[in-house]
Amino acid sequence: MNGSIDILHRHFGLTPSEASLALHLVTGETLRSAAAELHISYETARTQLKRIFSKTGTCRQAELVVVIVTAFPDCLKVAPRAMADHV
Repeated sequence: MNGSIDILHRHFGLTPSEASLALHLVTGETLRSAAAELHISYETARTQLKRIFSKTGTCRQAELVVVIVTAFPDCLKVAPRAMADHV
């Protein structure tokens, strides 16, 4: 996942924490489950998501996912465990 975090940092200026959250959302996790996986509070995740929206020029989670997956399709491959949890 570190390679994808670096890509999101370089392309959008996301911090490693923001990039990690964004990657969890791209794999289909909810904000609440991503927060739990990342061991952060839901409120911290919401704050990070607002910053992610600002940096990516998006305003909804679905739009964020489309922007990231369109620019970096390999991001879908970064968290196979998260994908398996949703099957």
